[in-house]
Amino acid sequence: MRILNKLIFLTFSMFAFFSTTFCQERIYIDKKEFKQTEAGFNEAWKNVTKGDFLFYQHREGSYRKATEHYTRALEYNSENAELNLLTGICFLRSWPKEKAAKYIEKACDLKINVHPKAQFLLGRAYQCASEFNKAIIAYNTYKEGLSEKENKEYGNLISNYIEECENGLVLKKIPVRALIDDVDTAINSPFDDYNPVLSSDGNTMLFTSRRGVDGDLISPVDHKYFEDIYSSERDSKVWSKAVNIGNPVNTKWNDAAVALSGDGKKLIIYRGHTEGGDLFAATLEGKKWGYIHDLTNKVNKDDSQESSVCFNADGTKMYFISNKAKDSYGGRDIYLSHLDKKGKRWSKAINLGPVINSEFDEISVYVSPDESTIYFSSNRPKSIGGFDIFKSVYKDSVWSEPVNMGIPINSPVDDIYLKIMPNGRDAYYCSERDGGVGDLDIYHITLLGPEKPLALSNEDDLVAGIAFPDSDPIIDDALEIKYTRMTIVKGTVSDFNTNKPLQANVELVDNASGKIVKETKSDQNTGLYSITLPSGSNYGFSVNADGYMFHSENFNVPAESGYKEIFKDIALQPMTAGSKIILYNTFFETGKSNLRVESYSELNRVALMFTKYPRLVLEISGHTDNRGSVAANKKLSKARADAVRNYLLGQGVSPTSLQSVGYDFKFPVADNKTPEGRQQNRRVEAKIISN
Repeated sequence: MRILNKLIFLTFSMFAFFSTTFCQERIYIDKKEFKQTEAGFNEAWKNVTKGDFLFYQHREGSYRKATEHYTRALEYNSENAELNLLTGICFLRSWPKEKAAKYIEKACDLKINVHPKAQFLLGRAYQCASEFNKAIIAYNTYKEGLSEKENKEYGNLISNYIEECENGLVLKKIPVRALIDDVDTAINSPFDDYNPVLSSDGNTMLFTSRRGVDGDLISPVDHKYFEDIYSSERDSKVWSKAVNIGNPVNTKWNDAAVALSGDGKKLIIYRGHTEGGDLFAATLEGKKWGYIHDLTNKVNKDDSQESSVCFNADGTKMYFISNKAKDSYGGRDIYLSHLDKKGKRWSKAINLGPVINSEFDEISVYVSPDESTIYFSSNRPKSIGGFDIFKSVYKDSVWSEPVNMGIPINSPVDDIYLKIMPNGRDAYYCSERDGGVGDLDIYHITLLGPEKPLALSNEDDLVAGIAFPDSDPIIDDALEIKYTRMTIVKGTVSDFNTNKPLQANVELVDNASGKIVKETKSDQNTGLYSITLPSGSNYGFSVNADGYMFHSENFNVPAESGYKEIFKDIALQPMTAGSKIILYNTFFETGKSNLRVESYSELNRVALMFTKYPRLVLEISGHTDNRGSVAANKKLSKARADAVRNYLLGQGVSPTSLQSVGYDFKFPVADNKTPEGRQQNRRVEAKIISN
């Protein structure tokens, strides 16, 4: 597998028409015509010459540099048609494209026949500025002047651009309820910044940038600095100044962020030179990224090229963009690969089919963690120019027809790499639109959802609502963003006695199957951890570190549960006499002492403690609420403690290492007056007698 540098691909796709037509049609600025006065002429002409040198390199980076020289020359003579045209073309081929219109429009006003393709360029400039009506007129004017041969060659292309403008006119009338904000200079730079990947809680962002410094290598393809990965942390909704994550992840060649695990500690990266490369995984070790290894031989041995990768919630499915020619529907398509049960090999990639993929290019993909919705960028029909974000919903085992997410999310320039946060309200993506810091910028989207109809105090409300609906059901369905059915548990792990942060293993087990669903580690410097719990299961959550008793919690997350955040700070008790833990994932039949199978994973963790600490002696104690007689509760609490002891004996624990006792309701941990309190009091504890 090779990942094609994103900017190389976009530059080629957006300006293939320019490259093939204008290379042979040089635009000359007549020196005599340009000259007005002696004062300032020599300096102005030097800028024209330098601009021409950069322009005819036909690279995106050189176009932007040429713009600087051309605009300086315009300060001397702003009435030269060819100079205005060249300046406009430079903006079209770099950033911001919206500025191109005023220069090309002026060039056409100054000289009607300034260039054979001036009306086409004017149409492109108007389209990029969202002036769709003007763009359609310019495109049709250009098309009418084409010869029969030229019409065969370029007619379909012009028709596609006109169709995009018509799409833009429709979507402009029904703007989506979304706020778009540049993430600002803490993250964005005057260079390209793109493909933000975020942790599930939205507080860690890594992204790719081409903000190299003097001395860094420059790509010979587009004349820009090679890619590096940067990171930023958010505190109180403010992003910290982005920093280069450095070695060993970043090298002197292209290194790009591809995907980030929910806990922010596993990063998929691309490494390579200008066009070739492979996928690698990196792990956050404390505050530094390390342990970089090949993703899998199965994935990387392919010669195809990828521009985007997205994993599902548990990391067992990988959705990615590829230019595989064998089963492609045209251009770049979205594929799916499955991880085997051992978690070692990826299956053969499967094309998602002709509903999602088109004969055009799909270049970035994001799938919601529950895999109910897919978002991708494409230049297919129904776009309004460049690459637009489309959405499709998975229902009854099929993907729905993709719909354009509309304006202002989409613009006539490239809008790519969308990532929607689990709350369904916040999203991030990158765009080349005007108003940013420079070139591709990372933007934050606040998704407001469909507007609710006003409720009027009128007895005819119901009739009026039926006769005159307040919304278009097709548009509302296209724009609705549902929150992810997921719970995020996060907090800190520390020493019970000293409050010192600890690095600990955090493990999530599906109690029904006993299988480990997810694993992560708390940060060794801060103790911070974060783990996601997809809805629909009963989970055993455990935290353990060498020299400490493990801590457990039980989370029952129903299938209908929506997005939720739980903050849980955990203090681990050292393996010393008197330390005790509540075995929250030990379950019994109601009013009985029969252990349920969901308890086995928890009790196996207890048994493992004796393997690490052979001299350990534990007291297993049963506790009840205060309903019923003392005698009955004494009997039940002792029977439950005995049941746990017997299970541990069956796992090979020595009888001399275990004591069992029933305390009935002598030691409550909550108020017995409430159902929630009584539930907390019904528990089993393990206390160290000696070690």
